[in-house]
Amino acid sequence: MKTRVLAIAVAVGVLVFVGAFLWAALRPPVAMQTSAEGAAPTASASEALSDGRLDVQIFALGDRDVRLEIQFMPDADAVEMAAMRPDVNFAMVEMHMDGFDPPLQLVESGIWRANLKLPMAGRWVVNVGFGEDFAELEFDAK
Repeated sequence: MKTRVLAIAVAVGVLVFVGAFLWAALRPPVAMQTSAEGAAPTASASEALSDGRLDVQIFALGDRDVRLEIQFMPDADAVEMAAMRPDVNFAMVEMHMDGFDPPLQLVESGIWRANLKLPMAGRWVVNVGFGEDFAELEFDAK
């Protein structure tokens, strides 16, 4: 009798353990990230760089206003990278003119934000990164 109860307890434990892993793998995706104001990003990217992961979100707010949100999560051996300011460049797609670098506001370690007004409406590309490692996003500004 005791062995049967023990076998049932072990079987239930194994089922719960396996069920937890299956639920983690098959659960529905998390809803799209939103900013503090509740707006969904116009474009977003997540790039694995050599020293960590870079998440970039662009919010085209209308009237050529844009908000850029950057988060860098360094690897355990590259903690000093969280304090480094990423390189950011906005340029118009298919236009032969220099881009510009917006001023970034350090929100907290590894998180930056920029609010800017683009000089003209149209298709824009933004490059965000550190040296040779970067993420590139395209978006429409109206």
